[in-house]
Amino acid sequence: MSSSVNGAEVKVSEKQGSLVLTIDRPWAGNSISLPTAKGLREAMAASRTRTDLRGIVITGAGGKFFCTGGDLKAYRALRTPEELSETFGFIRDLLVEIEHHPLPVIAAIDGYALGGGAELALACDLRIASPAAKIGFPQAKLGLLPGWNGTERLVRAIGPSRATRLLLEAAALPAEEALALGLVDIVTTGADAADGSLDYLAGLTAAPLAIRAVKEAVRASRPAVSTETTAEMFARLWFTEDHREAELAFVEKRKPVFTGK
Repeated sequence: MSSSVNGAEVKVSEKQGSLVLTIDRPWAGNSISLPTAKGLREAMAASRTRTDLRGIVITGAGGKFFCTGGDLKAYRALRTPEELSETFGFIRDLLVEIEHHPLPVIAAIDGYALGGGAELALACDLRIASPAAKIGFPQAKLGLLPGWNGTERLVRAIGPSRATRLLLEAAALPAEEALALGLVDIVTTGADAADGSLDYLAGLTAAPLAIRAVKEAVRASRPAVSTETTAEMFARLWFTEDHREAELAFVEKRKPVFTGK
């Protein structure tokens, strides 16, 4: 079974008893446009009542990119705080829905998971990467913070000092280094993280109701974290001269010149 939603930007298929959601925008680094986000939310919502699924795998088409974050070229058009809040608020809600989905959700990282792509991966229950995968948070190079509550999830995953280092250095970590930090849970022996993720779900021997209970219990045990402060900081940074300079430099394929304004 295979289908697509929102102009084929998200492909939906079923394999080995699990649902596979593939971001199908390899020409744009599998970046998340608003239609992509809507496609993911639609597929996640449709699967909430499915009792025949083992889990959900989110991956990217083409093998080179898992997801490189937000579609910068499209989001350059966001010029008011209201537009920014509406668009990025929708994507933040998508990531919350992934966290709260009753089924285990795995980010299958083949290739690069950068920026918002790494934030998407952190919203999943597990991150399974191929040996060639790389994951990082380059937002500071664009004059920004993670915009989809990724800072809070990163601190929760690897601790404050390691999170600070990753955000400041803005580097993409190889899969094995990400595994050592706890940013990735499993590095596959094969080249395909999506297949490895499906094999992992197929190999679970826990009862279906117990699997759902485990996810609910783990989520309930997490301390409540306020995301309002970082959302406000992100909005302020978005409208700075430095961010606009970084956007222009990205399009012109040159190094940005920051002025601290």
